[in-house]
Amino acid sequence: MIKIMVVDDEIFVRDNIARFIQRNGFSVCLAGTAEEALEMFKKEKPDAVLLDIILPDLDGDHLFSYFKEINPSADIYFITGSGTVFTEENAKELGAAGYMQKPIYHDELFKLLEEIKLRKPPAVK
Repeated sequence: MIKIMVVDDEIFVRDNIARFIQRNGFSVCLAGTAEEALEMFKKEKPDAVLLDIILPDLDGDHLFSYFKEINPSADIYFITGSGTVFTEENAKELGAAGYMQKPIYHDELFKLLEEIKLRKPPAVK
């Protein structure tokens, strides 16, 4: 099963995204801070990460760099509110797999999950 980690300090956003991901057949793990996310990333080894750019303890672009050092093949998608100066161009420059603007609508999230399925097909048993 494909595992997706959601990193967002807004509990409502994080839980809403997580429920949608689970209903669509993915495994999900959640973190609200960069510190939690780093520990979880090492332990859970997610296939993809939805990463908020603004976290209380470290900006998402810095956390992105740590994730890529740990696992260069993890697909990381930035999610951000419209009030930030971080853009899709910034995400591409860093090497992110994608970028989504908040609020995240279920149809957009469904397209993203389909993309993740294509990038990370489940292992054949």
